[in-house]
Amino acid sequence: MPRTVAKATPLLEILLDGGESTYRPGDTITGRVVRSAPIVSSQASLNIQFHGRSKSKMTVSRGQAGTSVYRGRFNFFDPGQNRQQLFYGPIHIPPDGAMKEWPFAITVPTALDPSTVATGNQQKASYLPLGPHDVATHSLPPVFHASGVWMITTTYHCFVEYFLEAELNAEGTAGSTDKATLPVNVIPAYTPDMITDFDLSRRSFLCRISTYHLVPGMEAASLSFQQRTQKFFGSSKVPQFAFSLQVECPGILQLGNPHLVPFRVLVIPDRTQTTEAIRDNSQTVTLTAMNFEIRASTKLICRGTLAPHTSSETRKVGFDLKSAIAQLGAPIVLPSGEKSEPLDVGALLQLSITSATPRGQGPFSRYKGQLYPSFETYNIKHNHRLRWELTVTTAGESTTLSNEVDITLLPLSGLPLYEPPLDELPAYDKAEGGDWPKEKE
Repeated sequence: MPRTVAKATPLLEILLDGGESTYRPGDTITGRVVRSAPIVSSQASLNIQFHGRSKSKMTVSRGQAGTSVYRGRFNFFDPGQNRQQLFYGPIHIPPDGAMKEWPFAITVPTALDPSTVATGNQQKASYLPLGPHDVATHSLPPVFHASGVWMITTTYHCFVEYFLEAELNAEGTAGSTDKATLPVNVIPAYTPDMITDFDLSRRSFLCRISTYHLVPGMEAASLSFQQRTQKFFGSSKVPQFAFSLQVECPGILQLGNPHLVPFRVLVIPDRTQTTEAIRDNSQTVTLTAMNFEIRASTKLICRGTLAPHTSSETRKVGFDLKSAIAQLGAPIVLPSGEKSEPLDVGALLQLSITSATPRGQGPFSRYKGQLYPSFETYNIKHNHRLRWELTVTTAGESTTLSNEVDITLLPLSGLPLYEPPLDELPAYDKAEGGDWPKEKE
């Protein structure tokens, strides 16, 4: 079930005005349908239509029992909806290089068609309710594509797509129907142009570091055998410095946003859990390592004979913070005390969503393509979590803490069209006048 790709031949081609390819619901797509190949017909009709759909597919290998294929398909609009007739009548294009153009203006729908969405689908095979009133409240999902391997024996493929399709029917000609298709990118109507508010939330994490090096004058001293033994067995005689690490973490990120991602850290000493002998001493806490990654999770559902079938996979996109920390050339000293301002580590390390790089290059979970925004539609869920890990050091001793939170990943207005991977493009031989292979259901 390949995605729809751009099909443009001398027989028929769709061209958009101004090179535009990204639209919101309610926007008007303008352009023209062009034919340069010669044709003579006493009666011809040319139509253009806007399509939208989401599809999912799972192929399960059962060894000697064979292979099972499960599918899900939701069309968003009625077949007669979003359809325009651009021409009707006799047509003549001579073989001298001339061409004909038919302009069009077609509006991206602002709502899904409830009866079309529900046709052929059951509620148990949908993440969203399929009642007419429910579907009327659902927004158009953004363009999306994912494929991979799950649980070794299952391959999956799912996508959301929108495309224009032009069709020329001519009487009395060989091959009476010519078609052209052109995918377009649709983003949610609520997409902001650029966010600066990343919806920061604050959490505190208790840290304890025990070492004799916390005692003034012993910062660089060699420990005795007894002191090392006490340290090894976690003796209460070893001085302990306790503190809360306050972390302010974003809850919203945006694709392509060049603004630096805020991530703020502050040390708050905990006197009650710090050894009395060092309670009044100030301790320097440094950030020595940091990991920061977005985990994109895709879930899909397909119709089954007795029950629906589901699949899921998580892919990781991280940030190269090891080299960023090394390039600073100086320790990252964290501010301490309730009256101090937290350190914006994100700004210090130039952390932005555009600097994300693929992670988890395993044989069955390779990151392919690009990050997509968070969304949920009938047979596909795509959500994100942000996982961070910090290593902090004081008096030569380190402790590592981590956390994982749900985030919303927004699209950025004006994103380029999501192009299909090259290995998805079917062969087309213009010299032979061939056509694209038909999609298999």
